[in-house]
Amino acid sequence: MSTQATPTRLPSRSYWLAAWFTFGAVALGSAVCATESGLACPTWPGCFAHQPTPDGLHSAIEFTHRVVAFGSLVFLALAAWRGRRLADPRLRWFPVIALVAAIASGVFGMVIVLFSLPMLLGLIDVAAALVALCLISWAAVRLPDPRPANGLARWTWSTVAVVIAMHLLGIAVAGEGSFVRCLGWPVWRIVDSDQHPGLQCVRLGAGAVAAAMLIVAVARAWRRPELRRLAAGLGAAWLAQLAMGQLIVGQFTGTEERHIYLAAVYSMLAGGIVWLLALLAARAADPEPASPPPDVRAGG
Repeated sequence: MSTQATPTRLPSRSYWLAAWFTFGAVALGSAVCATESGLACPTWPGCFAHQPTPDGLHSAIEFTHRVVAFGSLVFLALAAWRGRRLADPRLRWFPVIALVAAIASGVFGMVIVLFSLPMLLGLIDVAAALVALCLISWAAVRLPDPRPANGLARWTWSTVAVVIAMHLLGIAVAGEGSFVRCLGWPVWRIVDSDQHPGLQCVRLGAGAVAAAMLIVAVARAWRRPELRRLAAGLGAAWLAQLAMGQLIVGQFTGTEERHIYLAAVYSMLAGGIVWLLALLAARAADPEPASPPPDVRAGG
C-alpha cells in the first residue's frame, strides 16, 4: 500500500493555486520588462509616496505584477505548510524551495525599483522565478502520484533547462534598454545594438538546440493520447512565438519603436512556453496506457 496521503486529503487546491499565481507572476514580470514599466511605480510596496495605487497603464502593469507576485508567495507558503506531512520528500520540499526562490526574485525586483539591478542579479532574478515555476508545477501535477521521471519526462526537463539557459543568455547580451533582456526567443540574427557578438552566437545556438528538442518533445508526446492536448498547445504557442518574433523583429534590432502591446504578448508567451514545457514534463511521468492485446482469430 502506498505511504502517500489519501487522495481526499491531498492539498491539491493549494498546490495548483500556487502554480497558477507563480505563472501569473512570471507572465506579468515579462510584461513589465517588455513594456518598460519597471520604474513606473518608483516606491515600494505602493506605487507613489503620495498615492499607493497606480495612475496609468505602465504603473498599473507594474502594480498588478506586484500584487500577483505577493499572491504567489502567499500560496507557495500555504502549499509548503499544507504539504509538510506528505510522504514524498519532493512534494514536501519543492514548494519550500519554490517559495525561497520566489522571495529571492521578489527582493531583486524591489531592488531594481529602489536602486539598480546589476546584470548578474538580473540573471538570478529571472532564473529564480523560472525555477520556482517549474518546481511548484511539478509538485501540483505529481501530487497524487509522485513517480520518477521516464524517458520523455527527462527529455522534456532537459528541454526546459536549455530554454531557460537561452533566456538567461538574452539578459547577458542585452544592451541598454534592449528588448532582448526580456523573455523571448532569438530573432536568429546578431543584434548590433546588443553586446558580446560571440555570446549572441551562443544564444542563437542554444535557441536552435531548444527548438529541435521542443519539436522532438511535442512529437513524442503526440503519440500518447493523454498528452496530445498539452502537446498541441505547446506546439501552437511555440509557432506563435516564432511568427510574432518575425513580426516585431525591428523592435529587437532598434529600427522600430517598441509596440508595447505586441511586445508584452510576445514576452508573456515565452513565459507560457516554459510553463507548458514544465507541465508536459511532469505529466509525461505517467505510465503509458497498456496497448490492447491483438485480436486472436479463431480457426487455423
